[in-house]
Amino acid sequence: MEKFIDYDEVINRLGFFINKSNLSPRALSLKLGRSESYIKRFLNKKVELKISALLDILEVLEITPFDFFYLGKEYNKDDKNMLDMFNSLSSDNKRTILELMKKLK
Repeated sequence: MEKFIDYDEVINRLGFFINKSNLSPRALSLKLGRSESYIKRFLNKKVELKISALLDILEVLEITPFDFFYLGKEYNKDDKNMLDMFNSLSSDNKRTILELMKKLK
């Protein structure tokens, strides 16, 4: 069964990506042109985060909405690059790569 993402999970993922980027709430607030207290308030779930603010934050963090919602904490730039390269291959080349991966297990 598919797992649905609730608001708490959105904030948890956001905190994960902020930490992963090594940005403090202050550094993030400066990049966004917002106050540090605003960042801390939504991370502490004292105010609700607007979609437009989420998209701005993801842009600063260089994370696409797809990566944020689909990959979440499993996000890894190397894995993402490999997936992008894989998707650009022909069907025959994809099959070859999959066969090779099976042999390497």
